[in-house]
Amino acid sequence: MRIGVVVLLSLLAVAGCTANGPLAPNSSPAATRLGSPSPSPSPSAEETPSPTPPPSPTVQPTPVSVPSWAALHASCAGQPAAQEAVLQLQGATNAVLADVSNPKAPRTLCGISGGAFQPQLVTQTMISWHATQGSPTAGGTSVIAVLDLFTGTSTIAASWSGGSFMDGLHAWSPDRGFLAYIASDAGGVALHLLSGGGDRVVATLGPVPGRGSNPNEDDTYLAFSPDGAYFALVQTFASSGDQLQVRRTIDGSLAFSLSKGTMATWGSAGSRLYYRLPSSSIVQVWDSAAGVSQAIPQQLAWIRPRSDPGDDNIAFTVRDKAGTPHVWLYGHGGHSGGQLPNVRSSPAWLNSTTFFYVEETVCSTNCALGPAWGPDGKTFTFDLAQQTETASKINQVYGVWPRAGQL
Repeated sequence: MRIGVVVLLSLLAVAGCTANGPLAPNSSPAATRLGSPSPSPSPSAEETPSPTPPPSPTVQPTPVSVPSWAALHASCAGQPAAQEAVLQLQGATNAVLADVSNPKAPRTLCGISGGAFQPQLVTQTMISWHATQGSPTAGGTSVIAVLDLFTGTSTIAASWSGGSFMDGLHAWSPDRGFLAYIASDAGGVALHLLSGGGDRVVATLGPVPGRGSNPNEDDTYLAFSPDGAYFALVQTFASSGDQLQVRRTIDGSLAFSLSKGTMATWGSAGSRLYYRLPSSSIVQVWDSAAGVSQAIPQQLAWIRPRSDPGDDNIAFTVRDKAGTPHVWLYGHGGHSGGQLPNVRSSPAWLNSTTFFYVEETVCSTNCALGPAWGPDGKTFTFDLAQQTETASKINQVYGVWPRAGQL
């Protein structure tokens, strides 16, 4: 795979001296290049990486413009808000940046136009997204781009040859000093860590074979811990390599891994990664200080759990034997939570007290064998403080600010 990189320091030209701070650290972390991880049945695996000198550019590179095929644009009528989300509203085709201080009535701040990309919030004013000219059968240029919504300035954060499944999955550290991303082509999957010290491959996995997907078991998740000390990649699609990997942000070295793992989320603070094993209903947690333990006494085959930005709650979907979905809450170390009423799925937090979720209904026409459930177009928000549900005009949530670790 040929990898082309635009060093993250170029993003300083986009961020400027805003209240969000720089997108790159002032000093370069030690760079480490790792080989392919070996699948391990052990619940813990430790690597001893061989450090190599980090690249030391002496001249800050010129920001690279986003090509037209990969570009997004913004038109803003408001100012940044204390609580924001990138949303798609019902009946709309494009995303918007909205003030979600009142999640029951999101207020549009900026309209976002361009390609059919899924932007995420990097800072209070900036979004990032992935675009590619490649495909699973023919590699092409892939980029991660950033755009300051309020100034209109955009640039490329990273560029490579890719286009296969998981290509462009990416995550920013809470302080925006590090970017982790996936480059995927027919030859395999590479996990990159990009910072002011350069871009390096910290893990390689086998290619993604063509197969169907089980939405109750298959998942992809890439995120930094709220304290910024670690980042985790959890995926069930690559043909080789550990499915769950926790790596140290400072150098990309391996802190913990499992050969099999799925449906993960970081907790709201510190560095605690919750996950379960495929086809299992036992939820475990890896804690950087305490190791591995069972997180929830009750057995729940949770689906796509997500933690709130700062109040120690996790929302997730559980389906019964008939496939009927319900949203559950697990809060404050098990001292609060439980199953919510009504047939709902896919919770996504808008702030630390309110999440968005969708209604599902049983399939009645063109159904596969057996019971099947799916979204019926109705969506809601749930307020934890008031314990109330409200009909919502939101169709999808792409990202929120602040995230865990940014409060």
